[in-house]
Amino acid sequence: MPVELVQVLLAVALVPAHFVPYAIVANLHLGMDYTTGPRDEPVDLPPLCGRLKRAYENYLESLPWFAIVMIVAHLSERADGLITTLGWVYLGLRVAYVPAYVSGVPLLRSVIWMFATGAIFIALVWLLIGV
Repeated sequence: MPVELVQVLLAVALVPAHFVPYAIVANLHLGMDYTTGPRDEPVDLPPLCGRLKRAYENYLESLPWFAIVMIVAHLSERADGLITTLGWVYLGLRVAYVPAYVSGVPLLRSVIWMFATGAIFIALVWLLIGV
């Protein structure tokens, strides 16, 4: 399987790595009655749970961009060394994003997000330049 498609699959495999920690902490804090129910009433989440939730939601926002760019690179047969490197940069930084967000270190998660998103943007521009 081409590397760029493996990278897309790995990115999808990171979804549970983002979701499961959030789900565990939410279940511990809110209880199974709430989390398995309709959740009609909003609740306040403790800081750790809130950070895990936001990290998960942020990942879901960037994943389609990444997947589309990598799939287009593959379909257009333009998945060169730069595209592959940018794919690994994105994946590595997204793995680092959750612990960085949870740590609460000022600016750390923002810098990681900026470079991960930048990797997608650079790949997109690289593909558009070759059109």
